[in-house]
Amino acid sequence: MASSLAQEEKKYTYTALIERIRAMIRNGELQPGSRLPPERKLAEMFGVSRTSLRQAFQALAERGIIESRQGDGTYLLTAIETPLSTDAIAKAISEQSGLLHEVVEFRRLIEPPLAALAARRISPEAIDRLKILVCDQQRALTVGRDADGFDAEFHQVLAESAGNRVIARVMSAIQSIVNESRSVWLQSDERRLASMEGHLRIIDALETRNAEAARSAMERHVAEIERHIFGGQQATSGEADGDAD
Repeated sequence: MASSLAQEEKKYTYTALIERIRAMIRNGELQPGSRLPPERKLAEMFGVSRTSLRQAFQALAERGIIESRQGDGTYLLTAIETPLSTDAIAKAISEQSGLLHEVVEFRRLIEPPLAALAARRISPEAIDRLKILVCDQQRALTVGRDADGFDAEFHQVLAESAGNRVIARVMSAIQSIVNESRSVWLQSDERRLASMEGHLRIIDALETRNAEAARSAMERHVAEIERHIFGGQQATSGEADGDAD
């Protein structure tokens, strides 16, 4: 029931955003190339959560209607001239949400034991590299630049530090899929800060060579990612069966 209501909210957010954009175009308030109001203001205007708004933004972006520019806001790329059916909207949101659930589930299954393995095998040089990445991540956040690339590199360095070439190659090969959970549309200042703090906890565990602490730190990190993406909702039926972090 809760999942159904959440889906309806996302569908409503998507259609309401389209209609509002259309109205702003008709009134001369907006035209292709214009910047949309800030995320917080839009969420207040529609009375919906910012999580739902971000997922609606992502669906609109995939259709080439809007574009997010890091540090510069969200822009309208084209006028919305043809109606988008409710069924198509529901299907798009369902497919995107389903993929994100599966990406997060994959990360829960793979990354905690990978971190535990890395705690046993990581070199001092690799730990130093992780520290530099977190420092770069922090500097980027301080000046409002994109820090998501540092996030992805942190996890790739960690995968390589597990000392298993197959794991490193697999994680590198599927990077674009895992990056779905790092999409700019799913980011917020709170999530980026939580990501950096999670990385620091993982480094602390790696430095002490404590495999279980590294596993726990990564489990907490992925759980925080899940909470920021889905707003604390139960993500999958698998969680109900005991797979929750």
